[in-house]
Amino acid sequence: MIYNVALHLGALLCLPFWLAARLLRGRYRGQFKERMGILPDELLTPFAGDGAVWIHAASAGETAAATPLVRRLRDLLPRRPFLFTVTSRYGKEMAGKRLKGVVDAIAFSPLDLPFFCRRFLRRIRPSLYVMVETDLWPNLVTLAKRRGARVAVASGHAGPRTFPRPFWRNVFRSVDLLLMQSEADARHIVARGAPPERVHVGGNLKFDGAGRMDQAALPAWRAELKLPPGARVLVAGSTLLEDEGPVLDTVRDLRAEGIDLVAIVAPRRQERVAPLLDACSARGLTAARRTGGGAGAVLVLDTMGELQRAYEVADVAYVGGGMTPDVGLHNVIEPLVCETPVLMGPHRGKARRLAEEVLKAGAGLEVRDGAALKDALRTLLVDPARRQAVAAAGRALLAAHRGAADRQALRLAELLR
Repeated sequence: MIYNVALHLGALLCLPFWLAARLLRGRYRGQFKERMGILPDELLTPFAGDGAVWIHAASAGETAAATPLVRRLRDLLPRRPFLFTVTSRYGKEMAGKRLKGVVDAIAFSPLDLPFFCRRFLRRIRPSLYVMVETDLWPNLVTLAKRRGARVAVASGHAGPRTFPRPFWRNVFRSVDLLLMQSEADARHIVARGAPPERVHVGGNLKFDGAGRMDQAALPAWRAELKLPPGARVLVAGSTLLEDEGPVLDTVRDLRAEGIDLVAIVAPRRQERVAPLLDACSARGLTAARRTGGGAGAVLVLDTMGELQRAYEVADVAYVGGGMTPDVGLHNVIEPLVCETPVLMGPHRGKARRLAEEVLKAGAGLEVRDGAALKDALRTLLVDPARRQAVAAAGRALLAAHRGAADRQALRLAELLR
């Protein structure tokens, strides 16, 4: 009751902001109806009967991680309609690229207000509802269970509990299966009130979430990106303002030292593209947009879904978010898949345990500031043996963790048998 009162009040308080963002900046376009549980008729056609599989992931990163799980589940349950939902527009764009032809429909998840949830569930009628990485909404969970769906968490993670244990215990009564990333996540979710017999360690889907491109296509890909022959490449992925200054300063300084270095920078938000280009100009660095077809010391990746492929041409990767205390690291696994050494800032957020594992394995290096970033990048670029040793450590770490998608898909499919 208290949760729902707070949720309704929060929605009313946020409504003016949503409307202003929609009218002034074009944000949330196409989201409002779906977030209220109103789905277009053409989307609903495959869900005319019962038995749907509904998989939810919050953002682009979780969508990328969920992709191999969705594909494997589709193989195991070929006759059921599949719905994939997200909460961010970047997640929906990613889902459109990775899951087109795999799922029957992609939509925004409804807001966790009871009326919206009921309307959504009446139209979809899921038999299985899977939340990826614990994007867990109490009303959706309890109402889906009440309508007869099996409810599960895949690749779940959990820190120390935030809401009181009685609150979570009531929510977890409606969850049939919790497949957590690690033993620590399993302990934390039990501490929040999850029944221990429903909690299992299933591994981290992010280790299976990215595949390598055909290596024979690499020369053509480098040519498409207009990378100079022989140039060393730094790919800085999912950057924020606090990352971009140190990265650009490092590129400028190392080029001044005579290192033939080109950077591909992929800002976490497209709103950062124009400021990033201005920051390059202020440092005397030539820069070009990926969509502009130009070339320079810095290529700004202003497209969606190309970061993973960009890591393929990287000699070294820097993963953004770690210079910002209240944000934390983005996906450190994507560059490891491409056998690329990883540099990361000290603030790790939800990626803390994963980052610690990468650092412990020797597959990456922590850089606390711009000076440390420059020193670490210089070392890796001028010492091929050191660079290859870090890449080899990444390969070993991946080999030890892969297979989570297959294991979790099998457990989830069993819920419908």
